[in-house]
Amino acid sequence: MKLYDRPWIEKSVIVLVRRLEEGTKELSNRDLSCLRIAVNVPVDGTFSYAVPKGLVSKANVGCRVLVSFRNRKVTGYILERTAKGYDKELKEIFDVIDPEPLFPKSLVPFFEWMASYYIHPIGQVIQSGLPGGLNIKSYKTALLTQEGRRALERLHSNSEQRRILSWIRDHPGKGLPWPLQKVSGLQKKGWLVVEDRLKKGLGGPLIRKFVRAKGGIDLRTVLSERGGILKAGNELQFLETVFNSHGILLSKLTGMFTNGSYLVEKWIGKGVLESYRGAVYRNPAGEIISPSPLPPKLYKQQELVLDHIKACIDKGSFSTCLLYGVTGSGKTEVYYRAAEHVMALGRQAIMMAPEISLAVYLEGIFRSRLGDRVAIYHSGLSQGERYDQWMRIVRGEVDLVIGARSALFSPLPRLGLIIVDEEHDSAYKQDRGPRYNARDAAVVRAKMEKALVILGSGTPSVQSYQNGISGRYHLLSMPERIEKRPLPDVEIVDMKITEDMRSKREMISPRLKEALEQNLMDGNQCMLFLNRRGFYRVYLCRSCGQSLRCPNCDVALIYHLEENRLSCHYCGYYSETRTKCSSCGNEGLRAYGFGTEKLEYELRELFPEARIARMDADSTRRKGQAIQILKRFAEQKLDILVGTQMITKGYDFPNVTLVGVIAADLSLGFPDFRAGERTFQVLSQVSGRSGRGDQKGKVIIQTFNPDHYAISTATAHDYQSFFREERQLREQLGYPPFSHLACLTLKGNSKKETEEAAQQLNQAIRGTLAKWPRRGKEIHVLGPAEAPISRLKGKYRWQILVKSKNVSLMRHLLTRAEQLKGKIFQSSGVSLILDMDPYHMI
Repeated sequence: MKLYDRPWIEKSVIVLVRRLEEGTKELSNRDLSCLRIAVNVPVDGTFSYAVPKGLVSKANVGCRVLVSFRNRKVTGYILERTAKGYDKELKEIFDVIDPEPLFPKSLVPFFEWMASYYIHPIGQVIQSGLPGGLNIKSYKTALLTQEGRRALERLHSNSEQRRILSWIRDHPGKGLPWPLQKVSGLQKKGWLVVEDRLKKGLGGPLIRKFVRAKGGIDLRTVLSERGGILKAGNELQFLETVFNSHGILLSKLTGMFTNGSYLVEKWIGKGVLESYRGAVYRNPAGEIISPSPLPPKLYKQQELVLDHIKACIDKGSFSTCLLYGVTGSGKTEVYYRAAEHVMALGRQAIMMAPEISLAVYLEGIFRSRLGDRVAIYHSGLSQGERYDQWMRIVRGEVDLVIGARSALFSPLPRLGLIIVDEEHDSAYKQDRGPRYNARDAAVVRAKMEKALVILGSGTPSVQSYQNGISGRYHLLSMPERIEKRPLPDVEIVDMKITEDMRSKREMISPRLKEALEQNLMDGNQCMLFLNRRGFYRVYLCRSCGQSLRCPNCDVALIYHLEENRLSCHYCGYYSETRTKCSSCGNEGLRAYGFGTEKLEYELRELFPEARIARMDADSTRRKGQAIQILKRFAEQKLDILVGTQMITKGYDFPNVTLVGVIAADLSLGFPDFRAGERTFQVLSQVSGRSGRGDQKGKVIIQTFNPDHYAISTATAHDYQSFFREERQLREQLGYPPFSHLACLTLKGNSKKETEEAAQQLNQAIRGTLAKWPRRGKEIHVLGPAEAPISRLKGKYRWQILVKSKNVSLMRHLLTRAEQLKGKIFQSSGVSLILDMDPYHMI
């Protein structure tokens, strides 16, 4: 029986996989001087180019090329070599940029599927998957002519023309900061010449100077013939160091020998040594947070699950396993053994985690056992580090890639396994184009490459679990913690009836404070979870009731104590704290609400002797900060760790015996059909950090809604009851997994024009459906309506939701909407964002 990953995988996927296999045979004896290229510009489809004879040997699939497209030079990606049709006159490529391919042929069908399913230009899909900074960009610059210099001298000092000419004179070779039409008049007068220039990206190998012995010269001969000229006391040691290496960095050599520069010049002058420039590998591997020795044996539930996974791998065909294991059940060890088994068969693996900090934590565990055959890949690396890691993967120096969602594109030619840890996490959904879900896309890539996918979670997504019970996925279960350790006791604190919550310490209930005191006295560690950053959440005017709001977004400004300023968490706008209301001018502003920064502040007042740290997006901005906090906590150099959802998943700290949830209701208020699911998942995940060692854990949840099914089932560790309740609600409302969903967001500078464009697009979509009398009834259109956050980063926002059980039909409609936008938005300044399978609809 075939196991399909999701209902929307169609036969076209298989056709894409076979194209390269069959194409190679058909074209083996023909002139392959035509290239099918995806250009890195926002256009659909691919384009054919000819290859000059001098570049034929270099033009391989997976290489970047420089091509002419619409009168400018752009980067393109070779997807296929084909025979040239002699009835076609094709443009020739200018150059092949890469000496070796950046991705294998096996990735091409996956890129094509991504572009098709998520309705995004394929060139930009590929660009988003490659290391940042690789693209060569074209830009316009201008040079003054002699006539232009004379004009500059006679023009009035305040004239616009003089200002433009002065800027061009003072910024030679720089890109023009204006549209081309603004300088076209000056060009017609003969005052300047506009030229195309190319700008290389920042990514690429790091080149440094090395020193080595010249070929054919050995140290013994040098010493016998020229030993008498060794004057410096360390000169023999210097020569031995160079001759014993295959090439040593000049900087390292001068660091080892204080007179190194002199000795290098001396022996280069005598023809014994030579200098050269070469690439230096930048190793991004961080510290191992805590040692992770290989356990002597697996527990029974781990063995059973692993036997099933190994059997799937040994078949060499595609399948998907949903590994549902409670927190602390030993899923990481199963992942490791599965990856080890795949590598023993000569194949390769990808392991994804939703957070960069968790990916680095897991990489430390796997690298401590597997050594340098492991690569780490995520957006937190520098562009140079990402390039080095990518090229290691391309060259076959790596068997396992660990990272966040971008690791999905790793160019492994023998992929046999993809592991998606915490598969339920919404961080796998990218919130900018291409708006793909890395979990779902991982299943498709595995299908194309006949690999196994393991989706692991202690709180599986409703969609994945439905696929498990319906037979689309193999459902594997690990219901117990290792060593049969008990799940933590969970206690609810109903904040509606808690006394004295108007005091200064209203964030922390008396019951949680008491538990914290006892836990610290016992020498154990605590974790406190609050999914809000900042100090105060809102400044309200006590006269008119208005809050201080961001001028670019329809949201309140958040006060941050450390910077002593108000900030917008969406666009980055900030301002100094003000005492006057911007609406009525009254000075009676008052701060309300709380965030992780305020929680940390109050804990330091309550427990001045405790060692406390905070882990959120504000405290971990600099590279390596998150890992340092986790390392200190693992080494028990911290007593209390405060954090947002960054601290809720995947980490194993045996000395944590108390977890406190400050405000369990926050996620329930989101205008999203997944609000209950997210609340259950985050409460279950953070509760799972407690009691993972020898001592039983305790969890205290503060809430105003103790009877909500998401909170009551999380308290009881009862996923099955939660799933039944949530499944019933989704089925009644026709939401995923019982239908497919797409969100069309319109953004514009004018509120009126954005609304009008939304109405016009809505009418066009409904008009299209009216022309499909039978199939049109299978699609439901909701809206248009203002987005929950109606203004963001200066743009007004409207939304249209589309629902259908037939994903192919819905994608056909969305493609039609994409085509219609050119007519509807031509002069309105409104843009359209298409989001398939949306996760964030605010």
